[in-house]
Amino acid sequence: MERLPLTIALDQNFSEKELRKVTEAFGRAFDIKDRVYMLKTSEENPPTAVFSFGQVSTEKLPYLLGVMKSEYWRRVKKDVSKILSKRRKGEDPMISFECTLEGFSVKLRCRSSDRKVVEAAFERLDSAVENIWSLTRREDTPFKKAQVYIGFHEPTMNYRIDRAVTLTPEFSEYEYDEKNGKWSKISPVKN
Repeated sequence: MERLPLTIALDQNFSEKELRKVTEAFGRAFDIKDRVYMLKTSEENPPTAVFSFGQVSTEKLPYLLGVMKSEYWRRVKKDVSKILSKRRKGEDPMISFECTLEGFSVKLRCRSSDRKVVEAAFERLDSAVENIWSLTRREDTPFKKAQVYIGFHEPTMNYRIDRAVTLTPEFSEYEYDEKNGKWSKISPVKN
C-alpha cells in the first residue's frame, strides 16, 4: 500500500531547523513531499503545529492506525514532543491533528508545554481516531457531516469530544455525553 499523505505546518514561532527535524521524524512512514510549510500567523495566536492526514478512507484507516500503534510512532512521539513542547513567547504551544473521516472534519488538539502531556497526546491519538471512526458509523448519530472538535484532557491524559458543529441544513451545535454515548443539540443563545 502506498504511504498516506501528511501535511506538516509549523508557525513562525518554530525554527526551520525544528521543522526539518519534525519532517525527518515523520518522513519514513508518510508521504510528505511538497507538504511541509512554515506559516505566518497572527501575534495573538499561540505557537501552533498542525499535522493533517487529509481524507482517511476505509481502505487507508488500517494503515494510519498501524503506524500510530507501531514502535516507529513511539520513537516519533519522543523526538517530536521534545521540539513541540517548548514554551515560546511565554505561551504553551497548540498541537493540532486534523483529518476527514466519512464526512466528519475532525480536529484533535492539545495545548501544553509539558513534554509528557504532548507525548501522551501522540500516544492516545490512535484510540481517539478509532473512537471518532466508530461514531461516524453509528446509526444514532444525528448528523452525517460535521466539524468535530476534540481536546486533550490533561487530568485523564485522554482525548474528549468538545463539540460537533453542522453547517447544513442550518448551523447547529452538539455536545457528546461520553458516559451515555449520546449526542445532544445545544440550544442557541437568545439575545
